[in-house]
Amino acid sequence: MSDRRDCYYWRVAATGLSFALFGLGGIILGYTLLPAVALLSRSQALAVRRCRWLIHQSFRLFVGFMRWIGVLTYDLQGEDILEREGQLIIANHPTLIDVVFLISRVPNASCIVKSQLYENVFTRGPVRLANYIPNNSPHQLVEECSAQIAAGASLVVFPEGGRSAGILPSRFKRGAAYLWLRARCPVSLVTISSIPPTLAKHEKWYQVPAVRPHFRLVAKDETVAASPDGEDYASSTARSLTRQWQDHFSKEIMI
Repeated sequence: MSDRRDCYYWRVAATGLSFALFGLGGIILGYTLLPAVALLSRSQALAVRRCRWLIHQSFRLFVGFMRWIGVLTYDLQGEDILEREGQLIIANHPTLIDVVFLISRVPNASCIVKSQLYENVFTRGPVRLANYIPNNSPHQLVEECSAQIAAGASLVVFPEGGRSAGILPSRFKRGAAYLWLRARCPVSLVTISSIPPTLAKHEKWYQVPAVRPHFRLVAKDETVAASPDGEDYASSTARSLTRQWQDHFSKEIMI
């Protein structure tokens, strides 16, 4: 079995099957299981938490399936850090499936999603019922993110705003730092790498590498020094935090 799973053409077919199952799973979750869970919940808050847990378990099963069928291998350091509630999880974004890996390890995860996903037939059910946050108004986004963290959600954020353009992370935007300034919550930094690179920016799903890729996720607790409140300090603090986090990920990837 191991020889077959290492075969290039087997992995192309297995990758296609994985993406097909992911789309099918989105429809099944969004139109049957998640609505049923929401309907049977006593409150909206409980419904959201249960829906997130079900998505978390589904993603965990999906990642396990990809490993079993031979699409990839992976290891994770610091999983206990990711299980904390009410935190900001900051990660680099080298591949298409980074958010799948992260949510598979975070039971009460929320994230910022493109507003188009609220209309996509495969994704609108899960993103609405899990109360994921659309990237519409910047001010409303910060307030909603802060409120969800205060309510116990762990918010996954990719400061690059999209997949990395190369091995090193693209230039970070300051949004994550402004979120922290508003939420003042614990922070976890998760470095994600794939050797060899796969599912990178501008790559098609069928452009699989010559050998099976190995994903590595390293989660670390980040201590953010207290900073003064007020708009006068926000810009300089956000700039400093963003630079600090960018340097952290660049160094971690080069290790």
